[in-house]
Amino acid sequence: MRCKELGLSDRYNRMFVSRIAMRAKTNLDKIFVQGAKGEEKRQQDLAKAVREGKKTFPQREKHDGFNSLKASTGIVLSWVPEDYANAMYNLGADYQIQEKNAHECIEAANKLGEKLREELQTLQPMELLNFLRRDSSDSAVDTQTQEAG
Repeated sequence: MRCKELGLSDRYNRMFVSRIAMRAKTNLDKIFVQGAKGEEKRQQDLAKAVREGKKTFPQREKHDGFNSLKASTGIVLSWVPEDYANAMYNLGADYQIQEKNAHECIEAANKLGEKLREELQTLQPMELLNFLRRDSSDSAVDTQTQEAG
């Protein structure tokens, strides 16, 4: 179906859903990084607690799904449901402590992205963690080059 054949409100709806999908994708990618950084701090706090002989240890944080994002119009506030946010936050944390490798994180993020795409009822793909995909493909090329050399 061509865009000009759509009614004006249909085009606005598609543009709006597309914008929401892109912001959700950016938000989830940011939450993954926040999870990795949060886990790094938690690991430092755990080591400190053990050194000091404390009986209680810091727990992994939960994410509320809110983030400020840079957009073409300035800074916007983005939100994703907490179950999506916590899943991505935990993926980032697990990646940081090497409980999950890049491939496992990408697979889990693909499932999460597909679920979100269906919820938003958009045809736009929700390919999360592109930065991790690039890093893992660069690592694979480096490994192959080293093995060949």
